[in-house]
Amino acid sequence: MVSSAPAGTTLRIYRAFGLRILADLALPELAPVEGADDPVFDVEIRRSAVGTPCDSARSMDPSLHVAKTDVWLETSAGRFRASRGRAIHYEPAPGASAGDVRLFLLGTMLGAILHQRGVLPLHANAIQLGDHAIALAGPSGAGKSTLAAYFMRQGRTVFSDDVCAVSFDGNGQASVMPGLARIKLWGETLAALGQSRDGLDRVAEGFDKFSLPMTRAAVAPAPLRRLYVLELEAGASIRVERLTGATAVNAVLSNIYRWPVAAAMGMTADHFANAIALARVCDFWSLRRPRDLSLLPELAKRVSTENFEDLP
Repeated sequence: MVSSAPAGTTLRIYRAFGLRILADLALPELAPVEGADDPVFDVEIRRSAVGTPCDSARSMDPSLHVAKTDVWLETSAGRFRASRGRAIHYEPAPGASAGDVRLFLLGTMLGAILHQRGVLPLHANAIQLGDHAIALAGPSGAGKSTLAAYFMRQGRTVFSDDVCAVSFDGNGQASVMPGLARIKLWGETLAALGQSRDGLDRVAEGFDKFSLPMTRAAVAPAPLRRLYVLELEAGASIRVERLTGATAVNAVLSNIYRWPVAAAMGMTADHFANAIALARVCDFWSLRRPRDLSLLPELAKRVSTENFEDLP
């Protein structure tokens, strides 16, 4: 696609999830494409009329409506629409901060774009380990971002935070693509990591959560070899258990980013096939841990073990 933005609009091209993204606002969470004079892009983010949901759209709740090719979202930060895997339209609410607007543009809306384009987005982080990647999946609060930030401070390359986009080649090999070049962390987590919050942007107004730029962000895809599902549980030790068969497939399905949106688009069968394909080429593990940040070094050691057979 080629830009048709109004004259005088400052346009920027970014790179994320294997896509060239043209935007009419600054997106510091994405890696810029330096010296990009080529107007061709895959996805455009522009301030324009969002419109109203079509008659066939399914209402997920009063603020979210999903059709096969479009997703509408209305929040306190504004109104948004992801359309046909190619465009995100937005209308900021009066007084909404740029950070609040970006939170939805780069969260639910960009997730919807990935679904529309047939990419498998997981609610996960991913880090480089040798010549491949490992993914850290799990619900919010399980420690995905905390562990990714710990690895980054140890010199590891990080692919993305919160959304891990997985694609498959003609041979069925799964690869992780670089995504958002920042990690969202609560203030207490920054303190535990010894990271100052000075100069960091808040993820949203009124939240003690900050956007930490990646110092070791990935620039190219890597094969996905291993996926951990992080869970919190009471106790004093870390437990690792291999997941196989239907349990591994369910681990993928339960960690698809914005799964209800994908299901409402009619993508259940497609993502079920993706889950089976991923379970064939990737090792799956359940990793249960107590809520104890002092165990981060031990946790990192467990997930970065080079030899699968060395795992307990």
